[in-house]
Amino acid sequence: MMHKFIILLTAFPAGLLILLLYSRMSTSVEQASPPPPPFQHVSRHTHDKDLDARLSRAEAIWRQAAQDRKVMAEQMGYNRKFPDGYINPYHVWDFARPSFSCPHELERVGKLGDGGKVVCGMSRYEKESPGPSVVDNPNRELVIYSFGVSRDSTFEAAMLRRTNARIWGYDYSVNHWGEGIPNEGHSRANFTKMGIGKTTHLDWKPPMSTIHDLMKFNGHTFIDIVKMDIEGAEFDALASVIQSVLEGGLQHGNASLPFGQLLLEVHFMKEPKGFSIPQDPSSWLTWWASLEKMGLRPVNNEDNWIGDAVHGKPRFMEYTLINVFERDRNMLLW
Repeated sequence: MMHKFIILLTAFPAGLLILLLYSRMSTSVEQASPPPPPFQHVSRHTHDKDLDARLSRAEAIWRQAAQDRKVMAEQMGYNRKFPDGYINPYHVWDFARPSFSCPHELERVGKLGDGGKVVCGMSRYEKESPGPSVVDNPNRELVIYSFGVSRDSTFEAAMLRRTNARIWGYDYSVNHWGEGIPNEGHSRANFTKMGIGKTTHLDWKPPMSTIHDLMKFNGHTFIDIVKMDIEGAEFDALASVIQSVLEGGLQHGNASLPFGQLLLEVHFMKEPKGFSIPQDPSSWLTWWASLEKMGLRPVNNEDNWIGDAVHGKPRFMEYTLINVFERDRNMLLW
């Protein structure tokens, strides 16, 4: 994924959007999320009698970790070179450790190297939406959006084999799915050559879209799994969908991202024209906290060794996050 060209967006309207978003957030980079609803099962779903206790314990540990970040930030200060100045005594990635435990198992899905993703609760998806994914499968559909396809689609191929997944893939740099899915495609995997960002420009070549506009176009209000590897555009893309949620009102008493699970690669790099990529610890922690305020909790991370070898610095990290606010829609919480 390191060889894709970077999507350049228009800077002025993009900057205004991010400025508006950040102005609505607290200036404190470590403000904790509002308490989620009590961990109580919805009776109509499969009941794991110990799940609520595991989630409550994980939430308590995450909250303590969020408080500990304040101490770390105060000790490190905010005036070092970012991100390379934040290595000792705390590393830049220490501020976003996976402090919430996946309430199920963690499993790498897809190939072992770059392209495979660590999924929380694969057994839950297989139970609630058993595969394989074929047109006449009567089981519940598992909705997956894949942003950033490049040359590898082994993750998507595995989801199609093991669950009744229906996948929407987007990448402006390639013309079809990668390794794992035939070039002629799959009846349950839709690919569109399109970039993902903070604004929608369907007249561009290739076109550009926000996540929330794609969801409207596809008729979705919730995505079970989002896979995102878009080479630095993740900051703007997620900030944009957060802004859309805030403008649309609260769900279940909390503002929540409409994802059950987010498989995200974070990229620290020099900020190109038109991009909003954190260039200091305050911006980085504010952006990360904005995800947590929307219900996301980090349950796993792993270094992208290939990308880091190119730069000689730890600049890229893969994260697995689950949404703990969506008790009705996220099958990991049933």
